[in-house]
Amino acid sequence: MDPGSAEPQTAKPPAKKGPSKRMLNVLSVLVGLATFAVGLAWMIYAELPIFAIPLVVCVPVIAAVAFRNCWD
Repeated sequence: MDPGSAEPQTAKPPAKKGPSKRMLNVLSVLVGLATFAVGLAWMIYAELPIFAIPLVVCVPVIAAVAFRNCWD
């Protein structure tokens, strides 16, 4: 047999990708909202001062982006 005429190579099935873009967007929003709710509840419960508001607003964005980057 000729090495060039060996058995045809079978195509590998494509590797399973992560979730779709739409699902990632929805999950990122849910993670951000959940983090915001926890931060807001903590702020109300602990009676934190007014300067804690930027922290409560920024942390959910960071959490959602970090979650989203797990698949990017």
